[in-house]
Amino acid sequence: MPQFMGVLGENLGGVYSANEFLIRVNLMKAYKFPDFDTPLRLGKKVIVVGGGNVAMDCARSSMRLGADVCLLYRRSRDELPARKEEIENAEEEGLICKFLGAPLALHGDEKGWVKSMDCIAMELGAPDEKGRRSVKPFQARNSQ
Repeated sequence: MPQFMGVLGENLGGVYSANEFLIRVNLMKAYKFPDFDTPLRLGKKVIVVGGGNVAMDCARSSMRLGADVCLLYRRSRDELPARKEEIENAEEEGLICKFLGAPLALHGDEKGWVKSMDCIAMELGAPDEKGRRSVKPFQARNSQ
């Protein structure tokens, strides 16, 4: 079952779960539309939210289809769960990574397709019992 972000606008056209995106690209050949029945509307700029191997697969597939891709991950580079080689290869292919950020809302155009996204800065909190650091919205602090 797909995991969505729970943010306003995630039901807009052009927003795909990772599973749907990868199935359309790899199994249904959606990138060959109209030769195949399952279209895939891919913008010139793509944001992939997440940091695991599946997110890297989505990012690299999008780049190979011609998009400029930014990976948005709510933790730091050190906490990325994707394989190190996968991350390095994706960056060599042109992936831009933005860390400590999370989506707040997606905004659509007059036809209901996503056109922009608001994000919030995050910061790392204390590690849990497994050692994984929690995340919370960034709180500016006074330095006196």
